[in-house]
Amino acid sequence: MILTISGNITHKNSPRGAEFDLAMLMALKQTAIITETPWTEGLNEFQGPLISEVLALVGASGNTLNATALNGYKVVIPLEEVRKNKLLFALKKNNLLLRVRTRGPIWVILPWTDQPSLMNNLHYTRAIWQLRSIVIR
Repeated sequence: MILTISGNITHKNSPRGAEFDLAMLMALKQTAIITETPWTEGLNEFQGPLISEVLALVGASGNTLNATALNGYKVVIPLEEVRKNKLLFALKKNNLLLRVRTRGPIWVILPWTDQPSLMNNLHYTRAIWQLRSIVIR
C-alpha cells in the first residue's frame, strides 16, 4: 500500500481506513496537469487522479486534509482548496512513474501555470511529495 486515508471517511477497506496501492490509484480516472513547479525545469505533464475524486470515493467529509510524507513532513490543506483548485495526486511526470527519488510515489501537484495566483509560498508548501497518509478532519 502506498497511501492510507483515514479520519472522517465512510468507505474503508482496512481497519486503518482506505488503503490504496499503485494499481488501485492507476485504475482511477487519470487527469493531466501541465505546469511549471519551483522544483522542476520548464513545463512538465503530471498525471494522476484528482484528489477531490479520490476523497469522494472514500466518502470524505470535513474541513481539512492532513497529509504526511514518508519523511514525516506534514501539511494541512483546506478541503475547499482541494475542490476549487483541482489538486492532483500525481503518480507520473512526463509519462514516467514517480519514484521515491523523484518525489514519488505520490506528489500533490497544483495547477500553478493555469492559476498564477497559486504561485506563492503557502501553496508551494502544500505540494507535499512522497505522500504516505492523509487524515480527513
